[in-house]
Amino acid sequence: MKGFLADVEFMWGFQSGIIGMSKSTPSFLLPPPSTVLGAIAEAYARRKGLSESRSPTTICYLAKNLLVLTYKFLNAVPLSYQDLSRVIAVRVSGKIKYPSAQDPHGSFDAPARGKTILSTVDEKPPTLRIFAVFKDSADVTAHDLWRVRRIGTKESLVSVVDVIEEEPKILKHEVVETDYLLPLTPEIEQSLSDKSDFLELEFIPIYNLTSCEPPIKQYLEGRTLKHIISLPPTIKKARVKLPTRYAGYKIREEVAVGIEG
Repeated sequence: MKGFLADVEFMWGFQSGIIGMSKSTPSFLLPPPSTVLGAIAEAYARRKGLSESRSPTTICYLAKNLLVLTYKFLNAVPLSYQDLSRVIAVRVSGKIKYPSAQDPHGSFDAPARGKTILSTVDEKPPTLRIFAVFKDSADVTAHDLWRVRRIGTKESLVSVVDVIEEEPKILKHEVVETDYLLPLTPEIEQSLSDKSDFLELEFIPIYNLTSCEPPIKQYLEGRTLKHIISLPPTIKKARVKLPTRYAGYKIREEVAVGIEG
């Protein structure tokens, strides 16, 4: 198996709209795991010369070869907000197709677009550490992690500053502590010693993407799962007794919980 640690600096924050809302869409407080996998898949596809139209297939392929994909913020606190954006309105109204030169004012709209800015706690650029472990069958390299250039929309630019590739140590049937984003499956939740003082968020479990169904469809159908994480400046580790079918993965001093390979 292949293990990776990647430190990613954000330029300002990110934009990743919550699915199923109106055109004035708020942004997730933290990047969904599916968005992080999509960022890796984009870099992987560029290296392999795959077209953008094949991105759902690429994401599905990577998800099937994934043992763990999670992250934590090293020095940043997220703040979600919305502001008005002037955009071209593509629509048909009163049999008139917009945008229209006859009605330039009616050719625009001003929806409130959600964004999440990241405030640093140590005056250094806000940094996300990605922890990923793939099966040997996945043709993923450190080069793919180095080439990640955005997490979220095209405005959500990032810069990868460090990538470590190392075979992880596997931990089974023991108690582990992790400060990475943790999906609360029923088995994990029962094995968790304490879930107080954690931020709770609803995301699609990364392993749901093995079905090759689009993430947007799964969000609209409500197939989300509670995830917990602790944020700077006071980070708390979750203590988990690993249940059957789950394993801990350790790269250097970093530990994350994923499925058993």
